[in-house]
Amino acid sequence: MNMSSDSTHRSMVKFLTITLVALMTMFGLLSNRYYSRSRQKFRFSRIYLAYDMFWTVGFTLIYGHQIVREYYQGQINLRDAITLYSYMNITVAVINFITQMMISDHVAKTMSAVPFFETLRKFRLNSKSLYISISTALIKAIGFPFILEVAFILQQRRLHPELSLIWTIYRLFPLVISNLLNNCFYGAMIVVLEVLKALNLRVESVLKEVNILQREEQLKLNTTYYRMQRFCSLADELDNLAIYYKLIYVHAGKYLSPMSLSMILSLICHLLGMTVGFYSLYYAVADTFIGGKPYDGLGSLINLVFLFISLAEITLLTHLCNNLLIATQRTGTLLQDMNLRHADPRFRKSVHDFTLFVTLSRFKIKPLGLYELDMTLIMNVFSTVASFVLILVQADLSQRFRML
Repeated sequence: MNMSSDSTHRSMVKFLTITLVALMTMFGLLSNRYYSRSRQKFRFSRIYLAYDMFWTVGFTLIYGHQIVREYYQGQINLRDAITLYSYMNITVAVINFITQMMISDHVAKTMSAVPFFETLRKFRLNSKSLYISISTALIKAIGFPFILEVAFILQQRRLHPELSLIWTIYRLFPLVISNLLNNCFYGAMIVVLEVLKALNLRVESVLKEVNILQREEQLKLNTTYYRMQRFCSLADELDNLAIYYKLIYVHAGKYLSPMSLSMILSLICHLLGMTVGFYSLYYAVADTFIGGKPYDGLGSLINLVFLFISLAEITLLTHLCNNLLIATQRTGTLLQDMNLRHADPRFRKSVHDFTLFVTLSRFKIKPLGLYELDMTLIMNVFSTVASFVLILVQADLSQRFRML
């Protein structure tokens, strides 16, 4: 039953991984070809690069022409959160296209070096936790775009009823493309988190056995040879777990590097989008109570949807990264809780080496070395948005009362 469950988990993760790689290739964000029988699984492909260049040029021309046309027609309203959010995501998508082509060889080497499925085979993942994590990733990758599509349909019915629903898909597409790399990183990190949890469970089982072996009754009951044999087996187990912990630490950082710029730009988009979104909600209320205009309830609802999506994106990412940090800290805590008073010298060395690496490496997710992704990021985002909105509101109120 457990072997069947483990096989199901690996098949599920493999299917999701193949789907993400296929989407990145299809939308021109991956210039590398997969070779199943080669030692280097991903290799740079000129054909794929030409395909990516076609996507980049076509996307830039189509959406660039739209922005230029709206600019000359005076249709750009930067106080509209949806418009600003769309323009920023178009910019991020174009930058993602260009940067992924420039670092395609680095991406191929990074993806080929990660022993992803080999590591999965060594651990038994928790079914409930894995399903919850995958469901969250699917909500982020599919549910959020669906909610945004509904908001675009409401906006289209309200402002441009003469246009077809294809217009809403046209507006949604840059948002999907700009977040595709972030969704790939998010999907990889939820698997890393589940592997870390499984690793900690095995470290915890070693901890329990070691502490039991050093009880007074066990010291009298077991022979010296048996204790030495058990401690050597446990040392081998810890050495293997230390190897996989190091693999996770090294390759998680390498996997982050191709996604770093996209993550930072997306966070900036969410930050500015939330600022303009809150300001738009205030502006609608101010127009009603100060300007005497009817309240635009539908427009505020649409802005609220985009506010919710931006906040949810930041919250999910920071919560996942914070859980990764907690999982790595849990590893260090378990190692430090091991009683080594009567332990075998070889086991002591394994514990000390593993503990030293965990303590000195200090696992962290810091794209481009700018800021660390943890729960403090949410507080920083809220404080920054509150500062920006306060400045905008003060400026607007001073202008309104000056005109009265």
